[in-house]
Formats: sequence, C-alpha cells, structure tokens
Amino acid sequence: MKITALSTFCAALMTSAAFAADIQTRKVSFGNEGTTIAGTLYLPADYQPGQKRPSVIVAGAWTSIKEQMSSLYAREMAERGFAALAFDYRGWGESGGAIRFKEDPATKTGDIAAAAAFMATLPEVDGDRINGLGICASAGYMAAAATGHANFASVALVAPWLHNRDIVNQVYGGPDGVSRLIATSREAEAAERLGQPQIITAASAADKTSLMYQIPYYTEEGRGLIPQYDNRFNLASWEPWLTYDSVALGAKLDKPALIVHSEAAAVPQGAHAFYALLPGEKSELWLDGVNQFDFYDQPNPVTIAADAVAAHFNRPDHSAQPIDSQDRAAITDAITDIAAGADRHQWDRVRRAFADEVKLDYTSLWGGEAAIQQADTVIEQWSDFLPGFDETVHLVTNPTITVIRDATATAEADFQATHRIDNDFWVLMGHYRYELTRMNEAWKVSALTMTYTHETGDRGLVARAAERARQAR
Repeated sequence: MKITALSTFCAALMTSAAFAADIQTRKVSFGNEGTTIAGTLYLPADYQPGQKRPSVIVAGAWTSIKEQMSSLYAREMAERGFAALAFDYRGWGESGGAIRFKEDPATKTGDIAAAAAFMATLPEVDGDRINGLGICASAGYMAAAATGHANFASVALVAPWLHNRDIVNQVYGGPDGVSRLIATSREAEAAERLGQPQIITAASAADKTSLMYQIPYYTEEGRGLIPQYDNRFNLASWEPWLTYDSVALGAKLDKPALIVHSEAAAVPQGAHAFYALLPGEKSELWLDGVNQFDFYDQPNPVTIAADAVAAHFNRPDHSAQPIDSQDRAAITDAITDIAAGADRHQWDRVRRAFADEVKLDYTSLWGGEAAIQQADTVIEQWSDFLPGFDETVHLVTNPTITVIRDATATAEADFQATHRIDNDFWVLMGHYRYELTRMNEAWKVSALTMTYTHETGDRGLVARAAERARQAR
C-alpha cells in the first residue's frame, strides 16, 4: 500500500464503522435555479440541539442517487462526528428538473455549490467547517465547486474518476469512438428540444444496449441495484461528459485535498495527474487491490476511506488567519495593478505590484516550464511587446483571497484578455492564481499562474505585436 504521512494518522483511527441504529436523519430540500433538490441530512447519534458540527457534503458516482454510495458515506461521516448531507442532483432521484438523467458536469457542479450554501444556513452546521466528499465522477464536480468557494474548507476524493482528452480516448474507443458518442449526444440534444428525450437503461445484466452492461454494483441487488435507483441514462450526456477535463481542475483547486484510490480501481492515471497539479496542501492514500466498486460499499475499503477522510477534515490548521478588509483591499489592488497597469503601459505601477522575484507559469498556454525571474526582467519583456497591440484589455473579475498565513497569501480570479491589432483579435479566458508576500506592510505578487480555458482569434498576434513594438522604438 502506497501511503503518505496522512495514512499514519489514519491508521490510529481505523475502528469499526458499523452503523449505529440511532444516527439521526431528516429529509431536507433546497433550491437551485428554481428547481427543488431533495436530500437527507445525517447527524451524529450524540448530537444535541444547539451544537454546531463540522459538516460534509457527499456526492456519488455517475447516474447514482443519494440512497446509494452517497448515503453510505454520509452515515460513515456522521459516525465520525460530522453533520453530513447526501442529495439527488437535479434531474435525478427525488429532485426536480425538467431534463432527467443527464450527466452534465456544469449542472452537477452548480448543485454542489448550492448544497454548500444551504449547509451554511443550518443551525447544526459550523459554517467555517463545511467540507466536500466526491466519489467517482463527483470528484471532478466537487473540486470545481469548491474552487474559489468560500463555504468550503477542504475536499476529499474517494475512488475519483478524473479524466482528460487522452484518458477519454483510451477509455471510449479512441478519437473515432469519442466522435461517434458525441454525434449521438448531439442527436439526443436535438430530440430533447423537441420533447423526445433519448433515454436508455443505465445498468443491466442482460441488456447489451445498456450503458453499463454486466457492470458490478449497479446490476447487483443488495448493492447498487436498489428500488429507488433511476437506472436511466440520457444520451445527451455524452458530449458534456466526454469533453469535461476534470484533471485540469487540479491546477485551480485552492482547498486542502485528499485522494483515496487504488491502482486496481478506475483510471488511476487521472488521479495521479490531478494530484501532481494540486498547488496547495494535499495528501493521498493508495490501497492495494481495491477495485472501483469495492470503494462504493465494501466494509473494509469504506472504513479505511472514511477514516482517512475524517482525519483529513479534522486535521489541525493553526496557521490560517482571518482575512480582514484592509488585507483584502490591498491584495485586490495588487491584482488590479498588474492587469490595468499592463493595459495602460504604466510599468511602474505593475512593478510595484510584484515582489523582486516572481514565478510566472503560463505553461497551460505556451507549454515549457514555469520560470522564476526578476520582476524587472518581467516588466522589460512585457513592455517589449504589449505596446505593439493597438489595444489590450485584461478584465480580471471575481477575485477571491483564499488564505493568509503569516506573511503569505493566495488568491484566485477569473479573467478575459482581449488583444487587438487593427480589426484582428486574440481573446483568452481562464483563471489566475496568485501567491503574495507581505513586504513592508504591502502585499506583493510573488507567483502568478495562468490557466486558460478558452481561446478565440489569432495567437499569432503576439509575434506581430512584438515586431510592431520593435519598429516603434
């Protein structure tokens, strides 16, 4: 078993996870985009009114409902002292939603975020200690929902299915197989708009046309094949699922993260790639010989995973500091000064926002390696080509200061960067991650990571701008 230091702590916690008969449960509901979401809240047996407990939002594998692995892990977390929520995504189980049985990462991510906002309102919940537990496909949705979301303190991913384009091609029949499934998805979308959703059986031991033919757990009574299970799959799911890069989310996750997985389970290569991208506090626990479905309901791996998750959520953190309004304003000003100063060629303004050395990571766009440079060198490089554009506009929005520890801080923001020469445009959209250092009572950016998510126009405008800038000097 390959483990990190976390598992040493976990080993001391591994005790029986048999369910207590007196775990407290109640049905709850909350809204998202006008649709009612159904859930079950699990409270520890010893919970007393007036207490505020740390909490966990649990989300399960694709096509699953709250009564399957989500409820099992919610009970496990309640056994370990947490208030836990299992819920049905919109379009699944007891939740509302006109579009049914669609595996849509964007919709499910939004539902997790809504669940976190709902948990923060509950009198049983400590609003500063809301955690996320994502199982299988929900690992990506949980990571996306927690990133930049102030309600989340930490995340844990059990048996995570995390994929990118390469892994999708490996699993789904290569580029040709993926293209066929996307074509099927688009046909189903068109049919859905006409009121004719294309729905197939999700799991079957006999139907070869089902999504999961003869797949364990889902086709086994007493395991995943329970009366409440929808057992349906909307064919319009394929395009949003196959084009979803959940591996890349690791680079943006700004919460402490734990991965519990096994090389014998699904797509371990995706979990390794995701883990390598995580920029902050992280731990992993790899179990020997545990398959994907064992993580869903088998006592031993579930106990080990739940113990590890509880240890991760309960770990002490004495270094994080409250973010006061003065620090928040100063950090936001530094972020703004870099973007607005570069657009206006106010290089002294940009320089004041940087520490003397700065690590720039634009590898998501240009490849290569991140580099630590003198800030003066960065300013020289930027001033060598940005004035060659007729106009640049870097819109930096939704700044979130995620943590302050002593003299360091991290922050996140979304961006749209527009570059124009004559009537030609190059537009980027994505996310910035900033690391800052407090120097002489001022916050300075010491590292900047850009992760782009969308690009339109001509990237070649950069070379044209550099040449124009040279000619103008």
